[in-house]
Amino acid sequence: MPTVAPIPKSRTATPDFSAPTSYPAFSETLNLAFSKALEEEFEAATQKMGISAAVYQNGLLWTQALGWANESTPMTTTTPLRLMSTSRTFVGALVLSQIEDGLYGLNDRLSTLLADHSGYQSSDTSQIPDATVEELLTMTAGIIDVPMQGIGPYMVMTSPSWKKSDMLGLMNKPHDPPGTFRYGNDNSYLLGLIAEHMAGSGLNELYQSELLEPLSLKAALLPEIEIPTGIATPYGDRSQYGGSGGFGDLSQIPMYSKIPFNEADSRVSWPGASAVSTAENMARWAYELYSSKGSAITPEVRSQQIGSFRPETISLAAAPQKYGFHIARKEHLLSDGTYVATYGHPGGGAGYASALFYAPSLDLAVSILSNTDLGGLLGTCASYAEHWLGPFDCITRKFLSAVADQY
Repeated sequence: MPTVAPIPKSRTATPDFSAPTSYPAFSETLNLAFSKALEEEFEAATQKMGISAAVYQNGLLWTQALGWANESTPMTTTTPLRLMSTSRTFVGALVLSQIEDGLYGLNDRLSTLLADHSGYQSSDTSQIPDATVEELLTMTAGIIDVPMQGIGPYMVMTSPSWKKSDMLGLMNKPHDPPGTFRYGNDNSYLLGLIAEHMAGSGLNELYQSELLEPLSLKAALLPEIEIPTGIATPYGDRSQYGGSGGFGDLSQIPMYSKIPFNEADSRVSWPGASAVSTAENMARWAYELYSSKGSAITPEVRSQQIGSFRPETISLAAAPQKYGFHIARKEHLLSDGTYVATYGHPGGGAGYASALFYAPSLDLAVSILSNTDLGGLLGTCASYAEHWLGPFDCITRKFLSAVADQY
């Protein structure tokens, strides 16, 4: 068993998101279609601030931003935003790559892999299901997420110091039998502890060296980095996050005066919902991760991940999907009445929303990010039969339809 590396007192470097990368553009017809889809849907949305979107296909890039990063700063294509649960695509890829490298196996259990992890062993492990790595990846360990209300989460979020194992002390609750699908952050949290413990390095450092730097991609994990300069401010219903006054700036809630909101929230959402990036970088990430032309992971790992979907249909981001190794499969109805399947992961909460899709039939990747939880709104394409469709779904349908029409 490897010796765990101590968590450094200084944080790892924060990426500079300010400089976009230059790529050839799509055709003018597609560029106009993408812009129209984004602008029409964003215009129709209520309680919004800003949105950023990107479409990437084998070296071609379209990207655009609308609205505001905060009350006085326009949203731009280089404005970093939190990815929320789309962050899970990184930990899933890293864990499967570590398994391929022989560090551990899908059937290995927490009690074995964290046998000499001081934070895990000092917790009441009898209250944490002794799940396998596969159960954590598919969220079938039966773990019921820690409720984010009460004194326990508040103390973790606002403490002058923070350790990654602090959340383990809150996982003392009843759980369902193994094999029960329970979507939540605790599964990802435990995977993050395994990944860095077995590699002897911090999780963000592993992301950079193993996944991102080889592809010249910019993304990083809070709170292992300083909050990026110019990050889009989160907006939402302040009463849901310990504040008052309805819809507004979550970062100005008084309880986060000493520990900034994004810092505090990322402590309890690490690593399942705390990554930061831009739509451009995330569209490229989806392509490199899921396309047969990508190189984020080996073809064998990609095949394993894409083949991991469980047979049952679950509700994720209020939409019917299939779920596998921290990857979701979704069907999108196009304008011609056909369906296109995508791989990716949604995200939302804490004043942000995200969507990441890769369509294998079109070899096309889509990323949409916002600093309002637009996923909780109905999109213009919603209907009685498809009442779960949000603005991101409608935008993506139009993106995919525009490209499909070119074939």
